Amino acid sequence: MKSRGFTLIELIIILVIIGILAVSASPLFISDSGTKSQTARLQAMGILRAVQQQAMQDTVNDYSISVTESTLGNPPYSEDNSLQLSNLDDITFSPSGLTIGFNALGQPTQGCTGGCTITITENLGVIRAISINKEGFIDAQ
Repeated sequence: MKSRGFTLIELIIILVIIGILAVSASPLFISDSGTKSQTARLQAMGILRAVQQQAMQDTVNDYSISVTESTLGNPPYSEDNSLQLSNLDDITFSPSGLTIGFNALGQPTQGCTGGCTITITENLGVIRAISINKEGFIDAQ
C-alpha cells in the first residue's frame, strides 16, 4: 500500500527555503523610515541632559547648546566632541540659530527661557520633536 503526501524531511526543507526567502526579501518591503530621526532624537536628548547636568554641577561656567540646520551640540564641532550631532544624512534640526543655555537649577536660559521645542525632520517626512519646558524638563514628543 502506497501512501500519498510529503515526508517530514521534505516539509522541513520547504520551510527552511521559505524562511531564507522571507529573510532576504523583507528589506524590500520593510523600510527604515523614522529610525534615523528616532535615533537622532534620543542622542539629542542625551546631549541636552548632559549639558544640563554640567550646568547644575558647575555653577561658575556657562554651558549652552547651539542648534543649526545640520548640527545640534556643544561647540567647538569636531570628531572628538561627544556632545554634538552634526552632518547627519537626511536629518535637519529647527529652529536654526537657537542657543540654549542652562542655569544652576537646570532651567533653560538664553533663547529658551519660557520653554522651546526642537524639531528633528527626516527627508522622508518623519518629524520628531524635543520639548524643554521653562523648569528644565526635557521630553520627547
